[in-house]
Amino acid sequence: MKKKILVISSGRSDYDRYYPILSSLKKTRKAKLLVYLTCQNYNKIFSNDINKINNEFEILKNPTNKNNFSDGALQMVKNLSHDLKNLSTHINIRKPDIIIVMGDRYEMLIGPLVAMPFNIPTVHFFGGAVTEGAMDELIRHGITKMSHIHFVLLDDYKKRLQNLGEESWRIKVIGMPSLNKKNILRNKIKKKQNNLNKFTKTKPFMLLTFHPVTLEIDHIEMQIKSLIKAVKKSKINAIITYPNSDPKFNLIIKLFKKNFLNSKKIMFVKSAGEEQYFNLMKKAQFMIGNSSSGIVEAASFKLPVVNIGSRQKGKLKPKNVIDTGYHHKEILKAMKKALSKGFKKSISKIKNPYTSKINSNDLAKMILKIKKDENVIKKKFHDMRKI
Repeated sequence: MKKKILVISSGRSDYDRYYPILSSLKKTRKAKLLVYLTCQNYNKIFSNDINKINNEFEILKNPTNKNNFSDGALQMVKNLSHDLKNLSTHINIRKPDIIIVMGDRYEMLIGPLVAMPFNIPTVHFFGGAVTEGAMDELIRHGITKMSHIHFVLLDDYKKRLQNLGEESWRIKVIGMPSLNKKNILRNKIKKKQNNLNKFTKTKPFMLLTFHPVTLEIDHIEMQIKSLIKAVKKSKINAIITYPNSDPKFNLIIKLFKKNFLNSKKIMFVKSAGEEQYFNLMKKAQFMIGNSSSGIVEAASFKLPVVNIGSRQKGKLKPKNVIDTGYHHKEILKAMKKALSKGFKKSISKIKNPYTSKINSNDLAKMILKIKKDENVIKKKFHDMRKI
């Protein structure tokens, strides 16, 4: 009998990271995979490819409407309430054996919240990190305490979960499954995106992604205007990808488009997807912004990263990352360093600490072995002070 595994996706940021795991689970033919896409997946602003997901996995219905996509705090809570109610109905009917959640998006809270009254084991990927500049910090650790099995990126993150009282046997260090040699080498831009292909071949460019800093929400306009000023003064071409769906994402998009919409030096990409995003990393001169991909994935491409502000503060950062503040002069100085021959030479042999430590096939086997029994469901607080 196949094990029913329900996977929750909050949007483009996690699905690509899920994919190697889901694909391996599907190949075993021992799992019945159900995917729940939260409200933000249906926001057309971000060009999420729901049809692509539906071609490979069964998507549970989510009757959203166009009013769900404003970028304010109240709408976030309304969407969470909608998803919580809708998902609980699906779980009551489908009765999954395991629920899988990933990362620290606020939408991911619905997984363990629904799982607890149904006594369903929750598997959490990528806990233990620290992001002091975002509310993700609170959400991630909250999900850790509500989950039963943990797959983390680094040994330090395992220790952090143990400090939170998690028993060692519940935690496995796996690295990032999508960062294997095959994924790094194979990526190409799709033929249908001829303009993007032409841009990357003829123009040296920076890859820019800037997300709302949720604990500095009142300063976002200032932060973006300063970044825009630095980009203009640098006179370097840029591919700008859309921010995630945190509060004030619309403001970021509007400010960028107001300043760059008709510029031949700038190209906007709503959602590249992992395959094409990796290809852009391979071709870019450097990456700039505050995305976790600059911290986790970029080192695999020996790509310099200008990390702006506090959003990623607390994460382990490889040597390719250059931290800088929000003032345009600081950003320009960091950009100059990223482009320098000396800095590029210094990271030419860098090894990415986030590289996968286990292949996705073995990871799938580990997930399938998880049982819905008292040993898993009944958690004990492991007090590190007694060791």
